[in-house]
Amino acid sequence: MCSAHQKTVTNKVQLLQLWFHENMRVFADRMINEEDKDVLKDLIFQQTEKEFRVTKVQVLDRERIVFGDYLFGNESDNRPYQIVDDLNKFVKRVEDYLEEFNSGAKVPMKLVMFLDACDHVSRICRVLRQPLGNALLLGVGGSGRQSLCRLATFISSYRLYQIEVIKGYSMRDWRDNAKTCLMMAGVEGKATSFLFVDTQIINEQMLEDINNILNSGDVPGLYKTEDFEPIYATGKTECARKNMPVTKMNMFQLYL
Repeated sequence: MCSAHQKTVTNKVQLLQLWFHENMRVFADRMINEEDKDVLKDLIFQQTEKEFRVTKVQVLDRERIVFGDYLFGNESDNRPYQIVDDLNKFVKRVEDYLEEFNSGAKVPMKLVMFLDACDHVSRICRVLRQPLGNALLLGVGGSGRQSLCRLATFISSYRLYQIEVIKGYSMRDWRDNAKTCLMMAGVEGKATSFLFVDTQIINEQMLEDINNILNSGDVPGLYKTEDFEPIYATGKTECARKNMPVTKMNMFQLYL
């Protein structure tokens, strides 16, 4: 809701459309059937009518409500989070991004970008733009979860990081890969998407490590002594910028 832009959200109905959209993303996307989603919608529209005197028809004034920050291209300083007014233009915009991605990719993605697929890309972009944004993408094999994630990462101007599980891949390799990814984001300051596929889980400890990263940004015992030099260098700069005492704890915390 804090992403609302003063130029595009100018009245009560537009604000409630954003509120409806965010409720659908936060709650409805986690639900498993249409019946539950209908209950949620009824609750939402009870509130809009009771608190704001705005009807369901006023809020749902289009085929579907989609918000995103990708309509104006990749320029990060000009990406207001706003409603998609024209769904045909929206699909065309995502197709343009796909074409742009394929023109520079070693392995082009041959995708058909129909409206539902574009809607999923929009949802992934919404998650990526938030601090600590993470999502679990569920679907049958071959439904395009990885491809849409790659495309959303490209649209968000992030770098994609993915491990490669080959014969003999061990937990030591996993920890090295995790460390590389985290230092890419923390030391190099590059916005990074980490894409992890269920078929890559060779040990349940991997999920525990990911859980730790999502909760605290760290995996216990991940860094060796020599790894702390670049981490502290980054942390020292951040301490100076935020006028904080230069201690090891502060430097590491700012790296995280």
